[in-house]
Amino acid sequence: MPTPSIPLVAAALPGALPQEAVDQPGPLTIEPAAPFWLRLLSGVSLWLNRLFLGLVMALIGFTLWHWWQG
Repeated sequence: MPTPSIPLVAAALPGALPQEAVDQPGPLTIEPAAPFWLRLLSGVSLWLNRLFLGLVMALIGFTLWHWWQG
């Protein structure tokens, strides 16, 4: 059995006074920029992460190369 649709406009309550609709603020067109220290920290963190992963991969490769050589 289908669910009955919900009306988009509610019926006026008995005894309620009419009132004008209040304008809602629109969506922000520009997102706030991240502070400089956060962008700097993010960049340094990314650089260190890549450096660490490169070192780990080099260590794995070096280990496999030595194992292959006997």
